[in-house]
Amino acid sequence: MAKLPPQVQAFNDTMLRIPGVLDVTTGLKDLAEYTPETYRLPGEFGDLPHALLRRTNGGLQNEAWVPTEFEVSRDEAGWIALEFLAWWVRDLSRSGEQIQLRPMALPPVAGKKQLGTTLRFLIDHFVVCPEGETSVALEMIQNRAESLSSSLEEYADVLGSTSDTPKRRGWFGRTR
Repeated sequence: MAKLPPQVQAFNDTMLRIPGVLDVTTGLKDLAEYTPETYRLPGEFGDLPHALLRRTNGGLQNEAWVPTEFEVSRDEAGWIALEFLAWWVRDLSRSGEQIQLRPMALPPVAGKKQLGTTLRFLIDHFVVCPEGETSVALEMIQNRAESLSSSLEEYADVLGSTSDTPKRRGWFGRTR
């Protein structure tokens, strides 16, 4: 298992403390290389934050995208986790942070029942990294880990046990 930068490990571990969160993967991509033509391509490009990038006609100069992909359990704990994370992201966004939460799923497959099995969620973190300096992104994700951890502690009574040992960890920079 490849070792994650400690800031990413801290964020992934904090996400996995939320009851109902099953899997977390955090990556890093330079958005400046993506143009609107890229969005039409299948595969990993289907996961891009299309609407946001269309508004700026592609990624901004030196803009990095730190996507955190996660899955929730298909039960009450999963719904509570999703609602908690939706609130946390909205609260950060309202305070001026460049962050959003969105769903992601694969299309239905003819003759197969794929619906109901591929739903995942993405927290899109955006940060400007002058001259590709990833330390800015790592500092941002560490701050997010601390913010989320603080929120988990504050609302532990409504979330249930948030100190479970993380079950799975994602890979930094993994392409999906």
